[in-house]
Amino acid sequence: MPRRRPRPDVLKGLSGRLLADLNRLGRIRNHLGPYDVRRALETWTAWQRSPASKRWLEEPWDHDPYPDHDPFHAREVLEAAAHALPRRTARELRERLRELDEI
Repeated sequence: MPRRRPRPDVLKGLSGRLLADLNRLGRIRNHLGPYDVRRALETWTAWQRSPASKRWLEEPWDHDPYPDHDPFHAREVLEAAAHALPRRTARELRERLRELDEI
C-alpha cells in the first residue's frame, strides 16, 4: 500500500486566540460547522499551491458539484469567517489569506 503524503498543517503559525475564535464561531453560527473554516483553509491552500490555480482562466475547469472541494466556495467561507470574527483575529486571518493569494 503506497504511503500517503502528509498534508500541510494549515493551522500552523496561527495564534491560539484565532484558533479559539474559529472554534467559537463554529459553535455559535448556524451556517458554519466546527471544522468548516479549517476545511476551507485547507482547500484554499491546496488550490493556491496547485499549478491549476495559475491556469484556471486559460482552460475550462471541471466544476466539482461538491462545495467541500470547490476552492471558490472555500474562499467565500473564509471571507464570511473573517467578517464574523473579532477585529484582531479577523486581521490575522486576512493576513494569512493575503499570503496565500500572493503565492
